Amino acid sequence: MITPPLAPEILAEYPELAALGRTATRLHPRRGTPGVGDSHAGGPLAWPADEPWPVCTRELRDGRRHARPNPLVPVAQLWASDIPDLPRTVPVARDRAGAVHDSQDVDLLQVLWCPVEHLRDTLGPAVQVRRRRAADLPADLLTDPPQGDVERAEWLLTPCVLHPEQIMDRPSAGALPKAVRDRMPPGVAAGFVAPGWKVGGYPRRPGETPCPQCGTPADLLLVVTDHEYDAETYHWIPVEEQDLDWSAPHGDAYERPTGLRLDGDLHVFACPDCGTVHVV
Repeated sequence: MITPPLAPEILAEYPELAALGRTATRLHPRRGTPGVGDSHAGGPLAWPADEPWPVCTRELRDGRRHARPNPLVPVAQLWASDIPDLPRTVPVARDRAGAVHDSQDVDLLQVLWCPVEHLRDTLGPAVQVRRRRAADLPADLLTDPPQGDVERAEWLLTPCVLHPEQIMDRPSAGALPKAVRDRMPPGVAAGFVAPGWKVGGYPRRPGETPCPQCGTPADLLLVVTDHEYDAETYHWIPVEEQDLDWSAPHGDAYERPTGLRLDGDLHVFACPDCGTVHVV
């Protein structure tokens, strides 16, 4: 899929935007039948058969706990060979001074979550992330992962295949330099940051996100959202879909392909210093 480029007159009027550009990969999930070897949203994971399936034991929103460890559900699987902006190394060793002196190659990102409301700083599912090397995967993969409790059916994804596209991303309105933002008419800056599912680029919220482990500003790894566009970002609709019928219910297949209903964008961050992954 192809995203329409930013209007040349915008770049001409605000040349500072060129220096703020940062690559990101829009994932463009669309409903389909992904396989275990595909990059996807909501499909089957390439999970070793002899590795325990991840479960949730976190405290629930009302203070209760799961009656038993609750199996997670797949959210995304991303192969680096498909996703240009997916990091391919993770820091794994530090010396006594705290400096990283070793890293591990990774080329597979797997994201899962628990479809039950939990006690956390912000509302949303409890997320777990795995980063792997494809070369380490055994031939024997899990074909029938365990099923658990589901409290929020709107946190179960409709399986989607991905159509990755590398684009140039720019900061959200609140993260733009004040001198640039003050020259823009109301609403113009809101559309610079890419919406929808993406890897890398800028978050849609302003400000740095420090690593909870070491305090280093973390890099945006993945954005999971329940919609690909909204009233402020309609100009991000891919060229191939601009003439489609966007009225309900047809438009849901393009605007909300995963079927998710979240309380806001879910951002997965990774620390470039210590490798810690956290979700906000």
